[in-house]
Amino acid sequence: MMFRHTAFFAWLLAFGAAAHAAPADTPANYAARWPLQLPGDASVVRLPLPAGVLTQVQTADLRDLRVFNASGLPVPLALDRFGPGALAVAAASAPISLPVLPILAEPQATTAPGGMALRIEDGPAGRTVRLDMPEPAASAPGAQTGGALAGALVDTREQKAALQAIELNAGWPAARPFTFRLDTSADLRQWQPLGGVTVYRGEDGAVTAPAHLDTHGASLQARYLRITWDAAAPGTVQLRQVRLLPAPAGPAAPERVAVPLTLPEDKTRDPRVLEWRLPFATPVAALDIRAVEPATLVPVRVLARQQREQPWTPLARHVVFSLAQNGQTQRSPALELGQAAWREWRMEAGPASPGFTAPPQITALLAPVQLVFVASGAPPFTLAAGRFDAADTRLPLASLLPGYEPGAQAKLPAATLAAASATPNAVPTTTPGHQRDLQQWTLWAVLLAGVLALGGMAWALLRQLNKTPAGSAD
Repeated sequence: MMFRHTAFFAWLLAFGAAAHAAPADTPANYAARWPLQLPGDASVVRLPLPAGVLTQVQTADLRDLRVFNASGLPVPLALDRFGPGALAVAAASAPISLPVLPILAEPQATTAPGGMALRIEDGPAGRTVRLDMPEPAASAPGAQTGGALAGALVDTREQKAALQAIELNAGWPAARPFTFRLDTSADLRQWQPLGGVTVYRGEDGAVTAPAHLDTHGASLQARYLRITWDAAAPGTVQLRQVRLLPAPAGPAAPERVAVPLTLPEDKTRDPRVLEWRLPFATPVAALDIRAVEPATLVPVRVLARQQREQPWTPLARHVVFSLAQNGQTQRSPALELGQAAWREWRMEAGPASPGFTAPPQITALLAPVQLVFVASGAPPFTLAAGRFDAADTRLPLASLLPGYEPGAQAKLPAATLAAASATPNAVPTTTPGHQRDLQQWTLWAVLLAGVLALGGMAWALLRQLNKTPAGSAD
């Protein structure tokens, strides 16, 4: 009898596990689906992904993208993060190496409270760039009294080529993440952020994260480049050379996908704070923050987190401005973020700023992406996205193209989305903290279902035990 009870319990346990197993990989398990139009007689095709698709993705590495055939089976596919313009058909121009001019800090210089002054001096030993900084309130014993290296300046005014990336030949403190910040200016007074790169090298000197900043075709002609870093690390940074990597010749690099955001309405909002939650998990390469009112200049700090239980993580500082000069309106450039895979965002105005009298227009810029897939099986084919628990079934790009060479995917015929709604005008956001992540709700639901299933198993087992005749042998 005990054997029968044990077998019954095992059968219930197996049934409960099967009931809570992950659903099958079918189009119905994805939140969004689009019919595809494929070119005739094409075995391997590419599919550039528009904003309407990228804003439905629910995994930061984009593994929840699928292409299904008419039988509902997924076809082999690979992810190409460089899009159709990264052809590399023509060789890129040779890297341009430029010397750096030191920016020396002068703590004893007289400046406005909290201010800095930059000046260039020509002397017998060559040109020197100095950054005058305010005297600290108290100096620690043994601290440097002046002349510490605070940054570097590079004269890039004669560089006309569009740049693919900037590399820093530098040394920095070991065994901790270290951030370099890059800014540009036409007059050495007003600086605009170009981006930042966080690097890392171990105690053995091996570099895990190099000093390489993608610039997405930016041009530094008629501008200076300034590189700065953490002021708490004097004497530990060596910046020897800056290398500019021109963009490859030939077809232009693809533009980033612009996704206008509609901020949540909040009648009681603080004019100094803006918060929003993105409905998608696709990493954000940059934020284009535009003031809607003229004569606006607001220093801001951008923070992010994944969910409300986590503290806000500072990402970057920026200056949002819209200023009229000589009959033209100058606006702040986009804030470069690399690949920021965050769901909840917060923007705080500087303490000396009144904030935004009207919310700015915010556009998320996403890196261009395309799928390369084998059109196996019968048409029609369907693109699906929007499943946070999707398994990663992607293949290496080279495995889909025999004899693969860089840029070969650009020669493939292109598939298109049949639905015009795949390109929305704007994406509505929600207020952070008012809801849990879908994944969290699902996990709680699975846990509750598991508890109920175990309770049902125990109840059924007790009923079987109570029905056992008294005195019966097991």
